Amino acid sequence: MSFVLILDVAYEEEIVRYRFESSLGFVFEKALYLPYTQFSGTFIGQVEAPFEAAQVQCVTAEYRSRIVHYGMPDKIVVKQEKSHYKVTVTSRSYTMLLAQNEPYPRINTNVTLQSLCQRNLVCDRISYEDPTPQVGNIYVREHSTVWDAAVAYCIKASGRYPYISGCNTVMMTVGDRRNVDISGKVLLERGSEAQSGRILSDVYMKELDDDYPFEAHDTSAASMGIVRTRYYPLDMQWLYDPQVGLQHKLDISNRAAKVKSCSYLGYLGEDLMDTVTGGGMSGKRINSIRVKGSSEGVITTLKAYDDRYGQRS
Repeated sequence: MSFVLILDVAYEEEIVRYRFESSLGFVFEKALYLPYTQFSGTFIGQVEAPFEAAQVQCVTAEYRSRIVHYGMPDKIVVKQEKSHYKVTVTSRSYTMLLAQNEPYPRINTNVTLQSLCQRNLVCDRISYEDPTPQVGNIYVREHSTVWDAAVAYCIKASGRYPYISGCNTVMMTVGDRRNVDISGKVLLERGSEAQSGRILSDVYMKELDDDYPFEAHDTSAASMGIVRTRYYPLDMQWLYDPQVGLQHKLDISNRAAKVKSCSYLGYLGEDLMDTVTGGGMSGKRINSIRVKGSSEGVITTLKAYDDRYGQRS
């Protein structure tokens, strides 16, 4: 199926790498608004299993010798059968740690995307777009995550939402992305989706007393007849830019409100924010990728979000 599973297995004094090229099925996924890539599947090894599940340290997925996923072994199952053994894996990339760690609550001054995240999480398996603009004040509130801080930074610095490029690189800008031409591929389906259940129309933020002097309104919600109002306490994360913070609440409520999608036979190694030619999605930026391998072959499903962040250049 052209996807290869690689496991780093720890023994007492060394790490041994095992490759699995025979698969019963797999799924590889990544999307805007998710701080990680995900890979799952069942692969077959020959004769007897040389390791136990608990010995697996890292999970890598390759496509034509290019690493598309590198992450933690969320769940590993090893089963021995008569003539072979099966390894079933579920793994999320190391950028998931950004959403699993609480930063030290404080004001972070004069930070870039890289310095902000590395100040609050040390992991040499995560990389960041560099350089990015220096932002004066990013407040990290209690019980938020490093990913929350990264989102606040990116919105303040550029008005864009961060995304995962490659395996474990956090990006903010689009830059020179690929154009992926699927017009010559076997198109299996194409379609559109719409959902309005999250869209907010009016948002307000409180000041130190009982007043709500900061407000933002979504005219597109009003034109759809949607009335959803939210009142927020003073959010220290947006203390220096309350209007930017409120606009972000409106924008994120619109995430994936309108979607175009297509599925084709094969896989071309797309990445998030690449543009598409063909499949009824020409000119759109890719915001979701799902690659499924089975006995029927490899099928790729692409989605483009027509929202506030997905198609922003």
